Amino acid sequence: MEAAKQSELAARADYIPIAEQRTRLQAIWHAHQGKITRTVAIVFVLAFWEGVVRSGAVDPLFLSSPYLVIVKLVEMFSTGEIWPHILVSTQEASLGFGLAIAVGIPLGIAMGRMPLLRYTLEPFIMAKYSSPTVAFLPLLIIWLGIGLWSKVALIFLGAVFVLIINTEAGVSNVDRRLIETARSFTASERQILTKIIFPATIPFIIAAMRLAIGRVLIMVVVAELYASTAGLGYLVFQAGAMYDTTLVFVGVIILAFAGIVFSEFLRIAERRVAPWLQAREG
Repeated sequence: MEAAKQSELAARADYIPIAEQRTRLQAIWHAHQGKITRTVAIVFVLAFWEGVVRSGAVDPLFLSSPYLVIVKLVEMFSTGEIWPHILVSTQEASLGFGLAIAVGIPLGIAMGRMPLLRYTLEPFIMAKYSSPTVAFLPLLIIWLGIGLWSKVALIFLGAVFVLIINTEAGVSNVDRRLIETARSFTASERQILTKIIFPATIPFIIAAMRLAIGRVLIMVVVAELYASTAGLGYLVFQAGAMYDTTLVFVGVIILAFAGIVFSEFLRIAERRVAPWLQAREG
């Protein structure tokens, strides 16, 4: 009888940690469900990709393997061969995107606040936004030469109209009752702009910047296709001309990683600048 009680107590002692472990795993899953799902999906895709290449189902001439890409990436970073290309592309993208932000956001706010300006500029902006930006590259080379500024101008044109249109939409969607209430309390136009309009427009501006990132990276690659001796776009096209698919994927991965990092940085900035949006979502 005593032996049976001891075995029962031992079984219960073994059972409690298992239950606690399940609870902890469930808590981890609910807290990090998105990260776990993304990680599993990425690992599965990479494993499938590696398996397809290693099995010989695809000629390595047409598709490199993740292992070879990682080895090549580490090798280029360790030797410093990749850094000149990254620095050139970063300089072009930073200047073009910075100018687009400096022009696009104030102009979008002005168009949202001044109907006459919006009616005047909107046909030209929509016409340019609807036309392919790449088609302007020959003109930019004629006007600005084959150096840095023709590439910066192309990146600027690729990003600025997204910022203008989204910012103007954000200003136009501000609740008019808030503006009229502020005016009834004798608020100045500057106070209305800084305390009501700009905070309400932040989600639209952040969304526009995130959309513009993709256009910036595309324009970087296209701009470096012509008369360039360095840059990630130049690296990708040179590798393609030599049928070096491993090097092509190295350039593509760096560009994609840059886009992901900058997009996540904008998410963090949005949480810092506009914490009330997170509270409202929660």
